[in-house]
Amino acid sequence: MGKIIPITIVLLGILACKKEKKSEPINETVMTKEITIAIENGKKEIQSLMETLFSETDNRNWEAVMNTMADSVYTDYTALGGDSGFKTPKIIVDGWQQLLPGFERTVHNPHNFAIWVAGDRATATLDAIATHYLEGEHWTVFVGYDTEYVKENGQWKLARIDLSLYDQSGNQSLPLKALENVKNGNIPSLIEAKNTEAVEQFYTALENRDLSQILNSFTEDVIQEMPFAPSNFPKSLNGIEAMRNQYTEVMDYVQQYERTYFGSEDPNVVIVKFSGTITTGEGKPYNNSYVGIYTLTEEGKIKNFVEHFNPNILLSSWPGLQPETYSMHGAGAKRNSGVKMEEVTFNNNGILLKGHLFLPPNFDASHQYTAAIVTGSWTSIKEQMPDEYASLLAQEGFITMTFDFTGFGESEGQPRQVEDYNLKIADIKAAVDFLSSHTNVDTENLSGLGVCASSGYMAHATARDSRIKNLILVAPWLHNAEIAKGIYALRPGGTEGLLEAARIAKQQYAETGQMEYVLAASELDPLSAMYVPENAFDYYLNPSKAAGPKYDNRFAVSSWEPWLTFDGISVGKDISQPVFILHSESGAVPQGAQQFYELLPGDKEIKWLNDYNQQQLYFEKEAVTAAMAEVVGFLKR
Repeated sequence: MGKIIPITIVLLGILACKKEKKSEPINETVMTKEITIAIENGKKEIQSLMETLFSETDNRNWEAVMNTMADSVYTDYTALGGDSGFKTPKIIVDGWQQLLPGFERTVHNPHNFAIWVAGDRATATLDAIATHYLEGEHWTVFVGYDTEYVKENGQWKLARIDLSLYDQSGNQSLPLKALENVKNGNIPSLIEAKNTEAVEQFYTALENRDLSQILNSFTEDVIQEMPFAPSNFPKSLNGIEAMRNQYTEVMDYVQQYERTYFGSEDPNVVIVKFSGTITTGEGKPYNNSYVGIYTLTEEGKIKNFVEHFNPNILLSSWPGLQPETYSMHGAGAKRNSGVKMEEVTFNNNGILLKGHLFLPPNFDASHQYTAAIVTGSWTSIKEQMPDEYASLLAQEGFITMTFDFTGFGESEGQPRQVEDYNLKIADIKAAVDFLSSHTNVDTENLSGLGVCASSGYMAHATARDSRIKNLILVAPWLHNAEIAKGIYALRPGGTEGLLEAARIAKQQYAETGQMEYVLAASELDPLSAMYVPENAFDYYLNPSKAAGPKYDNRFAVSSWEPWLTFDGISVGKDISQPVFILHSESGAVPQGAQQFYELLPGDKEIKWLNDYNQQQLYFEKEAVTAAMAEVVGFLKR
């Protein structure tokens, strides 16, 4: 990978160049456009890079696969029984060659990309469906990838790939057969698809919304299997009448399918990688990705169709369906729990903030309810731990509210991703203004619940605003300048270097309107805000936890100054309201929480949930349930 240059040196160099050209006026509009184009081009290049990696893997073009990678790549395939560690591209590909050529065909369909570019570093999450076919059987996995990239000599290269297994179907012992094939030199040849007419007729009929032609593609006893379908969607359709009922419902959907055909040693088996661009009858977009396996009769009719698709996209977009819980994770309240969520907006100093309001089961519009505002960790958005904890509180009879801070998530505000305690404390006050005005909120029972870094912001808001009657802190990151210096001293340039980088970034923004960004979280880049090598803390990177399209994995460099100088501890002496703290001794800066607790002058309690670590208290169902039981007990005492 490329040589790492401390950001202070880079930014000082940029500033020096500007000083040399001081006489030349800066065209901010042109500069903004150029940077935006560069970032968008970077995203396109990275997506193309990964699509190339997977397609060339399926084509067994191993030289092309290696060309997508940096000189050293961190891989983690432990979710599928592999290993983890830094490897050269050749070692990686040599390992893949011990397995993949033993199948008649592999078909990877990567999709659902979320890509974040910060200078010459980038991260991306993506999902993929990968079908492995051999001797009339398949093994198909639905997986998520957490990836990182470096730009070398003007080209993006893969530097890390970490796989999470969501689901699998078919014969899970099939890889053993493939391994044996390779070991014995029995490598099946790649075969072009044959007898595709019936399958092509099926897709064409879908696009033409021709039900009779769709049904004419099938035998009377056709079976369509959907192994990855969620619990509230059919796993299979048996017989032509079941197919008629299913496809009749989608005849008013506008449909277009991009498809690629693959063959096997059986000419009557056709494997298809396809992506759908669909507008439902409600006018809602539904764009899913698939791998299908079609088995045909000798007469060219489809008798069996195994359709693998992304169930999360189905739940988010298909009419009548919805995600299982009210958060990115599985630990939030279930959407069938009786809790109702409303999208709300409110204003802070002219900035429109967007939030979620959760109403308890059997909500009574004539009743006033105990209420709470819930905020999350630094760089987080409402759909992560805030929605999780807020929806569970609502399930217990509270009205709760979450929101995106200024410059984060769906809220307005420029520059984006600035972690500034002044802004965030003001946003909390604006949220209190909004929630206090709700006719069903008991303003004498309004609490603030802060998770991780927002605990310090919520503590300051509580000290300044008597309308917050209780303060609850879960896994609180509470630091002051002394603690921060100890934590960040080993970063390139140390805390002084980070503060200088922040100063330069602020000056650059004032001069050009452009903010300098680093990655918010990275396992490879020590200049990122959260440098977490070797899965030490991958919550923000892992698509099975909190990463994905809604989260912006960038950090404004100017944030270092307010972050490193913030004091979330000494404010404890100014809080007169009751305070309840839940933390773990293996969590983030527990000494800060203890110092804060000791300063509290009034009603206070601290409990240590030492069975769990910091990130478990963000998303793991068991940990969150244990924390919520304590929180509810405190609020209902």
